[in-house]
Amino acid sequence: MTWVRIYTALLVLSCSVAWGATLTWNANTEIDLAGYRVYQCSQQPCGRANGTATPLATLGNVTSFNIGTPAIVQYYVVTAYDFANNESPESSVATYTPAGSPLPTPTPIPPTTPPPGIGASPLALTFSAQQGSGNPASQRLNISNTGGGTLTWTASENSSWLTLSPASGTGSGTITITVTTGTRAVGTYSGTITLSASGASSVTIPVTFTVTAQPTPPNTLVPPPTPTGLQLTTVR
Repeated sequence: MTWVRIYTALLVLSCSVAWGATLTWNANTEIDLAGYRVYQCSQQPCGRANGTATPLATLGNVTSFNIGTPAIVQYYVVTAYDFANNESPESSVATYTPAGSPLPTPTPIPPTTPPPGIGASPLALTFSAQQGSGNPASQRLNISNTGGGTLTWTASENSSWLTLSPASGTGSGTITITVTTGTRAVGTYSGTITLSASGASSVTIPVTFTVTAQPTPPNTLVPPPTPTGLQLTTVR
């Protein structure tokens, strides 16, 4: 049995008529519907799971119930049950307010804090160096929180030629990225830096490192020495 069709209509009114107020709800159309149960609460939140709901009446296949004229503010929910005694979740809450009573103060809903988000700048890094020379200059990767709450992040790399410092932090921060040339052969190398934080989507920063060959020295031709002390001999 499904229970998606049961809703209470907030039709109980502040009144003092002798026959009291009537709680009504939309009918459930399941073929195995056996009836409804009405629960009463003296406080919010009103529901069985909260331990605030007291069974008030078990009814047949009807869509209304007279609650009388309670002297204080009361809350009501309705459930449906089938012939196997399976019971649906509670309906929405209906409120009865006696005549002359102040309206109940709504239960404040605490604000929802959005999760943190990882902001990174720049979104890609590029290094270059000549083969056999020193390391290229370090670069900085800036971290910021683009969401709410507290951002506690970690940074990791997937290449031995990459070094990160620091590798973790809280809130905004800066990571120094160092590349080691070493004896690396001429070519282009690709790596990634991954930024992670609890409750936030990970961010991947691509890193490209290009190692170029040493420049070839120009060919210098040395002219032959100019001969000296030559004598002209005439052959007869």
